[in-house]
Amino acid sequence: MPVYSHSRLDTYRQCPLRFKLRYIDRIKRDAETIEAFLGTAVHETLQKCYEDIRRGKLDRPDELLDFYRDTWQGKWHDEIAIPRPDMAAEHYQKLGEKMLLGYCRRFAPFDADITVATEMMLNFPLDGEGKYRMMGYIDRLVRAPDGAWEIHDYKTGAHLPAQAEADSDRQLALYQIGIKQKWPDIEKVRLIWHYLAFEKDIVSTRTEADLSKLTAETTALIDEIEQATEFPPNDTNLCGWCEYPDLCPCRKHECTVAALPPDKFKNETGVSLVNRYAELKDQAAQIDAETEEVKQAIIDYAQREGVTVIRGSNRKASIRKQQKMKFPGKSDEGREELECTLMAAGKWPDVSQLDTAELAKAIERGDWDEKLVDEVAKYSRLEETTAIYLSKLKEDEAREE
Repeated sequence: MPVYSHSRLDTYRQCPLRFKLRYIDRIKRDAETIEAFLGTAVHETLQKCYEDIRRGKLDRPDELLDFYRDTWQGKWHDEIAIPRPDMAAEHYQKLGEKMLLGYCRRFAPFDADITVATEMMLNFPLDGEGKYRMMGYIDRLVRAPDGAWEIHDYKTGAHLPAQAEADSDRQLALYQIGIKQKWPDIEKVRLIWHYLAFEKDIVSTRTEADLSKLTAETTALIDEIEQATEFPPNDTNLCGWCEYPDLCPCRKHECTVAALPPDKFKNETGVSLVNRYAELKDQAAQIDAETEEVKQAIIDYAQREGVTVIRGSNRKASIRKQQKMKFPGKSDEGREELECTLMAAGKWPDVSQLDTAELAKAIERGDWDEKLVDEVAKYSRLEETTAIYLSKLKEDEAREE
């Protein structure tokens, strides 16, 4: 069984197909995004900062910025992908400088704790037999003044998670398992993420019960991956950063037609079919709206003229008023009291109905415990259906017609 890492597991969770192409088929793509390049430059600068401190040298903020700029210029190459057309490389370079200056303001002269290691590699088992092995790199391992050990991680992205998201994060908690194996006498551990774009740190801790649960979940996920025979694509906002668009059924067609001139683009079979389908859907929506308007106009006319039948050229419209009892919906006021009344009278089975669509959604969302899901699943069957969903292209992706 291969050695797993957080990024390897995360890739599978985000998109099984990308996992297969990268780790099973081993299709190498040298694509590097500007976000990754920025993150590397910032990480290397902070690594230099704390490695210098371990050797007795305190770097000034301007020295760190000079190192960062030299690193940027020395490693820059024209193949770095910038997904956002409204951003240039200089914007990202300045963003990195801003992050470093913010970090310096908060932590200079950087000697408030003891740096044990930077970019420390871990390779450790999750089980006694060594079947499940994990590896990873800790940005900075620290001994704090209060004696606690701290695992620090630098984040240069634009997402600031909630505390609950950090408390359920797998990566640093796995590293905690690794360092406790390396130094069994460690008692107190803090997990710290530095979100540099926001000048904010998020701190989390894990109990032994938390780590045991994480170990069980991680080994189960590894088993799932090792036993998988199908690796479907997952179409999400992260697709713009994927290095395999030409091999993915969600993006392959887009890659095929992207380079076509406008006249050939419009006449390409797939483009023509989707354009026609979208046109018909728009027409249907317009007809439905107009139908409702005419229906209301007929009702208004009938009331105004005091008639119940209106004659047309070859059809007639009959207007009939009906009164039906309407009860509160699921989220309406009074619904709970109504259900209690029916249950108390023993009439709930007479009027209740199983909503199988909602049942399937509840199971997919993971709302119910595993035992109940397994019991309910006995009554289910897998049925394949095909549907077409239309969505608008982003403005910057739209083609001139």
